[in-house]
Amino acid sequence: MNGGMVVVHHDDGYAVVELLGDEGTVRVGDMVQGDWNALGGEPLFADGETLDSYFQGNWGSRDAAIQIARNTGGG
Repeated sequence: MNGGMVVVHHDDGYAVVELLGDEGTVRVGDMVQGDWNALGGEPLFADGETLDSYFQGNWGSRDAAIQIARNTGGG
């Protein structure tokens, strides 16, 4: 997690997701589910919890997604 931001690796690339409100307990290596094509407010599902989140978009490389997360959410 990066100041409320997470980068999620999925089949089509890397999604940048901002966790809103109570950020829950997402950790490196956790399995999460969501609509990776979404933009805007959508739920993120992690370890039986539904987390309020805001999907920032998808990127083709991990480094690009991490840079977006840093620029958007600090870190």
